[in-house]
Amino acid sequence: MRSSDGLPTIAIVGRPNVGKSTLFNRILRQKRAVVHDQAGITRDRNYARGSWDDREFWLIDTGGVTLWEGHGIELEIQEQVEIAIEEADLVLFLLDVRTGLAAEDDEVAKRLLRFGKPVVVVANRSDNDRLDVEAAGIVAGGLGEASPLSALTGRGLANVMDRVLEVLPPAEAPAVEVEGQVRVAVIGRPNVGKSSLVNALVGEKKMIVDDVAGTTRDSVDTPIEIDGTKYLLIDTAGLRRKSRVTPGVEYWSALRSARAVRRSDVAVVVLDATQGISEQDVKIAAETVEQGASVILAVNKWDAVEKDHDTAREFEERIAWHFKFLPDAPLVYCSALTGRKIGRILPEAARLAGIRLRRISTAKVNRLLQKIVESHPPPSARSSKLTRVLYGTQVSNRPPTFAVFTNRPENVEGHYARFLRNQFKEEFGFEGAPVKVVVRKREGKEAK
Repeated sequence: MRSSDGLPTIAIVGRPNVGKSTLFNRILRQKRAVVHDQAGITRDRNYARGSWDDREFWLIDTGGVTLWEGHGIELEIQEQVEIAIEEADLVLFLLDVRTGLAAEDDEVAKRLLRFGKPVVVVANRSDNDRLDVEAAGIVAGGLGEASPLSALTGRGLANVMDRVLEVLPPAEAPAVEVEGQVRVAVIGRPNVGKSSLVNALVGEKKMIVDDVAGTTRDSVDTPIEIDGTKYLLIDTAGLRRKSRVTPGVEYWSALRSARAVRRSDVAVVVLDATQGISEQDVKIAAETVEQGASVILAVNKWDAVEKDHDTAREFEERIAWHFKFLPDAPLVYCSALTGRKIGRILPEAARLAGIRLRRISTAKVNRLLQKIVESHPPPSARSSKLTRVLYGTQVSNRPPTFAVFTNRPENVEGHYARFLRNQFKEEFGFEGAPVKVVVRKREGKEAK
């Protein structure tokens, strides 16, 4: 299924320990997934943007399908494979040439055929010509012959990716950006009220709203204008599943949130006041900050909470504890059902978007940097070579990003860079914006 940024999605599917994570890393040309000989290491599935021959896509490393005792094959297929198939534009079905077609493989092949999605079958660990011949003899149901590959060495990968690109749908153009438009993603776990909140913000019933977790199938863009300010509301999604919210569903919801956040200035992270704060809420908010969007925490369904004089204070304390990394995020107790304080959300989003657009002159950055370094110099390692912070400059404003040049970046990165970030944020009025500091090395005369 096409992602909200227009890129097609490729899911790597197979039983445990056939090399899915190794292939994931090989295609991305970097180590993003943990690789281990022990089966079942990939539990929290990985996803990343990748490219091959200038074609961009989302690549997903799924968990393995198993026949563990006590776990029915149908349960595992539902959670690990069926969701992946439903989401993907193309499936890379990975087998092990040394073991051939196993019982789990046969079950997955049947499921793939039912969905009718494009599939490229790959026989991994084909490290020589003899194994290539064996790979060609593996036929997975009606999905065709397997292509030989060694994910560990990259042998055969070019041929596999050629097949992938032949059937992978082209990327679609993302939505046209309107000048001055505030892009707001509404994100959160399934069934916390995202679509209801968007409906309340828009003032009419634009989204399908249902009590079943995951009614919204994909991101839906709704442009609106309020008091002269243009907004693009991006309603992200749960899954269209008539079942309980499972770890697999939570994962896909987080993936869709990540896609939408990349297009956004501000993300409204919706929490369910009746359910409290979950680990998944925190993960979604943390990934949002990592991707550079400003955050508003919207505590929805506040009208359904039994309250006394301490209720709001206690909830706020829990939020402060769980979201330590968002000390200046606006907090709105609201109700999509009654409209309580809904009107605060978009003005806050516009305010945060305006903060992100600030540009600080290089002269101001360096005056502050000099003051900081004089009062709190960077740490020096056990060496006679002094750590010098040479100069800094703002290099971007989406999000606000400052580059700091030094002769010894290893002594400035980490704690000291975070200290600089907090100083920049406070001094230049970037409260609510995810300010970033990147440390770069400078040699030569300037360093001396």
